[in-house]
Amino acid sequence: MNVLHVTPSMSPNWGGPVVVVSELIPALADEGISCEIATTRGHRVGNEIVGPHGVPIHVFHTGFPARIWTAYSRELSAFLDKNIARFDLVHIHEVWHHAGYAASEAAKKNGIPYIVTIHGELSEWSLQHKGWKKLLYKKAVLDKILKNAFALHAITQAEKDRIAELGYDTPVIVAPNGIDPTPFDELPEPSAFLERYPALKGKRVILFMGRLNPKKGLDILAHSFSTLKSRFPDAVLLIAGPDEEGTRQKTESVLRSEGTLDSVIFTGMLTGEDRLSAMSIADVFVLPSYSEGFSIAILEAMAVCLPVVITDGCNFPEVAEHDAGFVVEASQIPVAHAIGSLLSDAELRNRMGDRGRKLVTERYTWQAAASKIADRYRFLVVGEKAKSLP
Repeated sequence: MNVLHVTPSMSPNWGGPVVVVSELIPALADEGISCEIATTRGHRVGNEIVGPHGVPIHVFHTGFPARIWTAYSRELSAFLDKNIARFDLVHIHEVWHHAGYAASEAAKKNGIPYIVTIHGELSEWSLQHKGWKKLLYKKAVLDKILKNAFALHAITQAEKDRIAELGYDTPVIVAPNGIDPTPFDELPEPSAFLERYPALKGKRVILFMGRLNPKKGLDILAHSFSTLKSRFPDAVLLIAGPDEEGTRQKTESVLRSEGTLDSVIFTGMLTGEDRLSAMSIADVFVLPSYSEGFSIAILEAMAVCLPVVITDGCNFPEVAEHDAGFVVEASQIPVAHAIGSLLSDAELRNRMGDRGRKLVTERYTWQAAASKIADRYRFLVVGEKAKSLP
């Protein structure tokens, strides 16, 4: 079976969806599914391209309209019109971009089934962020794309419930994101990382890792850290990730006004050994998001036995159910209280860290996700071909 994955970006700065595509496709190969990727480069979506080894990636430049309609590319549309018929199925990732629209139109015209992975982009927070633009686009374009899909892929049960709440009756498969825990089995010696950031030596390190985006709750984290600083004067907040929409400047402004900016380190995006080193020296991982699909960064932190503090907007209640960390309301006091509980109790950190690692390795691997998705692929393709028979 041949499947085309269409995604607005394969830039490492784009965040979680790029990791999902890059890691899911090799796991699908183990299920006998051959995949290719179609994506764009240019304004907003980035120019650096990453992806799974040996998988064809078709990259197309965006045009001027991409400043208004993300990932707009006439080149991509032309490729889809010419090539989509050679695929059995199209898998669209994310919903607010031209690439997905072009893929859905080409698939419909050629009688090719398509599915859409939502990636958390229909949450209440997401719909309200830049709300009037999204409302117009949803009514004019997106509703038709989602209603005409052969299936929608929800990453959590909460996302499936949200899809139903919005009135879509398209079949939904629930398959969570995963990771390959093997790279996290042995962490690098962090001396080189500490030489670069000497202010981290001997300190209690609170780690945020992800895109610096308004939905990630960095305003909550900044206020929470300021609350904690008097109790834990040796605490340092390590913020690792690429900046978006001026979020770093806004976060720095809060920290500066509360007198804690000198105890915060912004590293920008970390990859490879630097990423692993940051996790190896951290005491607590925090993701205080207002809205998430299903964060890969949480899984990675748990894979290195870090206890996690996340919000209910992360849609990962299993963290609390399995005593792998705290799931709290997205506000200053609950986040600060949870972080403080972990910083003050090494035994609690160790216990939650161990349970998090066990949870990830038993339930959240790409092999488990790929098995569910491959079964849906087969059902859709066989079903579609059966309809065309006399």
